[in-house]
Amino acid sequence: MRKVTNLFIALMAVGVMVSCTRKKAFDMLDGEWSVVSVGEMVVPDSVDAFMGFDIAGQLVYGCTGCNQLTGALPAEVNPEVPMFSAMGSTRMMCADMTVEDALLPALGQVVDFKVEGDNLYLIDAAGTTVVTLAKR
Repeated sequence: MRKVTNLFIALMAVGVMVSCTRKKAFDMLDGEWSVVSVGEMVVPDSVDAFMGFDIAGQLVYGCTGCNQLTGALPAEVNPEVPMFSAMGSTRMMCADMTVEDALLPALGQVVDFKVEGDNLYLIDAAGTTVVTLAKR
C-alpha cells in the first residue's frame, strides 16, 4: 500500500509540474505579436498583421492584415488538437489578401509553440514552424 501511495504522490507531483510549466509558457504569450512570416513568405512591413493573447481571459485576437480575428485560447496545449480551432474572423474583401490567404490556413495547423527571446514560433504537428511572430 505504501508503494502505491508513494507512486500516486510522485505522479501527482509530475502532473503539477507539467501543468505549471505549460501555464508558464502560455503566460509568456500575453500581449501582442506582429506576424513576421507565414511559412516561407515574409510579411511586408506595410501589412499590419498581428496576434494578441489575453491569457487571463483565455482570448486570442488580431488582424490578418485585412480582417479581424477573435477566438478562445485553449486551457492547455494538446498536440492532437489545433490551438486555434475556435477562431472567427470578419469577412471583408481587401485589395491584397495574400497574407490573410496564407495565415488563416497556417493557424489551422498550429498544435504547439515556442518562445525564444522576442520571437514566437507557431508549430504544426510535424514540428515545422508555420508562423513566426515578433513581440510588439
